Amino acid sequence: MQDDGGAIDASGHDDNGQRYIVYKVDGNSIGNGGSCGNDVAPYVGTPIILQPVTANGYTFDGTATTILDNNGAGDEGIVEAPSLVQSGSTYILFFSSGCYTTGAYNVNYATASSITGTYTRAASPLFATDTDGLTAPGGADVNVDATHMLFHANYGSGRAAYEAILTISGTTVTA
Repeated sequence: MQDDGGAIDASGHDDNGQRYIVYKVDGNSIGNGGSCGNDVAPYVGTPIILQPVTANGYTFDGTATTILDNNGAGDEGIVEAPSLVQSGSTYILFFSSGCYTTGAYNVNYATASSITGTYTRAASPLFATDTDGLTAPGGADVNVDATHMLFHANYGSGRAAYEAILTISGTTVTA
């Protein structure tokens, strides 16, 4: 995996007693340049991986599955910061795309009826620059019952934490 850029942004998920981790393969760390290292074609994959683990939460147990990857220029060559939750029979993968140093960074989500996918992206990000006055929101984490989200966005000359209350209706998430 190190040859692919390493793994970052791990997050846990418990699916009725089967534990998983989701993480990003950091392909942009070996990408072809640009703001965060992958915004110059040809784009390198930055897949989000779903990996079953044992009850201890960290020992791999089974086959890893790629559940999402970047869409090239549309994502500035990056997807990252996965957070997986379930609402009813729908799995919701929250993630960020774009480079955190640009206004294209956002909080997005994709949904599936199975934990292993196929995940379908929402038509537009949940949070993007100019949503509620935010600039470059991203890096979200969602509580287990999918009602509260923490994320960061630009504030002054740095980054600050923000909270959102989520509402989920089928495959649609609003905040």
